[in-house]
Amino acid sequence: MQSRERTGGVRAAAAVTLARLSGALIRRLGMGGGASLPGIVARRVDPTIIRRLSGQLARGSIVVTATNGKTTTCGLIAAILRQGGLRVWRNREGSNLINGVAAALIIRANFDGRLRRGDNTIAIFEVDEAAFPAVVRELQPRAIVINNLFRDQLDRYGEVETVAMRWRETLAEISPETVLVLNADDPSIAALSASFRGETLFYGINDARQAIAAEGKASEQGQTIDARTCPRCGADLEYSLRFYSHIGHYTCASCGEHRPAPAVFATGVAKEQFDRQRITISSPGGAGEALIALPGFYNVYNALAAATVAAGLGIDLPAVLAGLERFRPAFGRGETIEAEGRTLRLMLAKNPTGFTEVLRTLFSANPARHLLLVLNDNTADGHDISWIWDVDFEQLTGKDLALTLSGTRADDLAVRLKYGGVSGAVEGDIPAAITQAINATPTGETLYIVPTYTAMLAVRGELERRGYTAPYWEGKDV
Repeated sequence: MQSRERTGGVRAAAAVTLARLSGALIRRLGMGGGASLPGIVARRVDPTIIRRLSGQLARGSIVVTATNGKTTTCGLIAAILRQGGLRVWRNREGSNLINGVAAALIIRANFDGRLRRGDNTIAIFEVDEAAFPAVVRELQPRAIVINNLFRDQLDRYGEVETVAMRWRETLAEISPETVLVLNADDPSIAALSASFRGETLFYGINDARQAIAAEGKASEQGQTIDARTCPRCGADLEYSLRFYSHIGHYTCASCGEHRPAPAVFATGVAKEQFDRQRITISSPGGAGEALIALPGFYNVYNALAAATVAAGLGIDLPAVLAGLERFRPAFGRGETIEAEGRTLRLMLAKNPTGFTEVLRTLFSANPARHLLLVLNDNTADGHDISWIWDVDFEQLTGKDLALTLSGTRADDLAVRLKYGGVSGAVEGDIPAAITQAINATPTGETLYIVPTYTAMLAVRGELERRGYTAPYWEGKDV
């Protein structure tokens, strides 16, 4: 047994050493942040490296998955846990496949194959929807947060029910001691609790003023709805409140399935500025308000997810509220960059619901006047871009708008917009499009940039090359 353990230790030391050397080489060559390659190298040398290193985390780990909002939710959780006195590590670069998770652990390991000491350390891992089963089996996390499920990259993930089935199978295998946090307002997510042997903590929104109907619209107007039927019996769901897409308060008249009562919920949401929302939160630990520095109603759910898992881990409400207020947006997710006297706002959008809600945020009040949309179809985006026909681009119709279109599929985007009665300047080359869009934005005003995932990396990389912002991997956890 001792010989086997000694051999495992040697293998882990070799895995860490070679992985860290590969990461350093990638950065030295200017080929990126080295957020994934070290994980590939390490797992090739020692396939058990994730389980071995994560088992040394003093306070365990948290896994966060969803279609939208994973990076922001992880950042919010990190801010809260730091406020609660914990040391937090995470895969903040957004490399959320299993190799990215491995790399995030490797970078915190010593060359002897063991994690750096940290008696008060907890790790938060953003995890891709499809990678969730494998990562959870390796990590055996202390807590899991699942926030939402929408159609996304159908050529990679498949339909939403396929994703939900994989999640259900995974949750059926985990320890009942795991803190499981689910969104009560997403019927596909709330139904996952039936597969879990332990107790589930739900969160949701109880502010009827935020419902679509309160905007004077029909419940489904302009919405992409990915879950219309009851996850238990297949009958149509009925909604008393719909906030967006299939998110809201629902019941099934056929079998009685209904939105579960949330333990943590927002009783009030008020938009104070474009990127300032005041949330009144009720929880088992009391009630209070937090001002979050994020645009978009959908980010309220990210904040509630973070508050709920923190409560499940024993963080008190004052620390939760203070942590929410300390949070600042991650790269590409609502971040602000100053360039040539203009303000650039990067708002990642990569699927029908996410894109529709970002546009709703930009045009609900004080409408955006300068906009750059960037559509790529690389592997990480999904090669099938037919989803753009489900985005509610009609929100742009008739707007006084300087619009630039770019990316590998800029022409397809232009065709889609034409059917919505919207036209813009097409420039497929992203650096040239950035220059064109900045020049079309008067000094002192804001240019909103809405890119898909690899487009966001390309946009941000170009802004880094021009010296407007630092590389995203230069930020460090504390």
